[in-house]
Amino acid sequence: MKYVILIASHFPIKHITLLILQVMNFISRILSNLKFYAMTATKERVICHWTTEIKYAKNITYGEGVIIGPKCTLGAKSKIIIGSNVRISKGVFIETAGLDFTKEPPYPHISKEIILEDNVWLGANVIVLSGVTIGQGSIIGAGTVVSKNVTPNSILVSAQNRIIKMKK
Repeated sequence: MKYVILIASHFPIKHITLLILQVMNFISRILSNLKFYAMTATKERVICHWTTEIKYAKNITYGEGVIIGPKCTLGAKSKIIIGSNVRISKGVFIETAGLDFTKEPPYPHISKEIILEDNVWLGANVIVLSGVTIGQGSIIGAGTVVSKNVTPNSILVSAQNRIIKMKK
């Protein structure tokens, strides 16, 4: 009998907890959008998760309907141009800067612009390096490092498993 009473007493707690979580999720989305628009001052319809790190926000331009997932980094020492309807999945790293190893240490920073044309989709944990243009309608598979230009309507995946050194 005690078991039945215990289950009945937890019933309202479960529903109250779920309601609180839904309200917190809703508030999080609102604060996320407010933070993004305060940083970028863009007038375009863009959804950006609050955990996204944006460096040099003034150097980034956005098209309509861009969605940026959680835990992304947009480092725009040079320009980042993001076309319309671009989807940037969780953990994507887009960085225009790097180090110039042709000079003496401490190595100076160099940077080149990155362009993501319309309807590009970057899968989870993609890394886009400086000087790259990803052509319209291209899909970049999860975990891919993009270091060269991608032609329009391409599907790029990084499935190479290279053995650097065999264990003895």
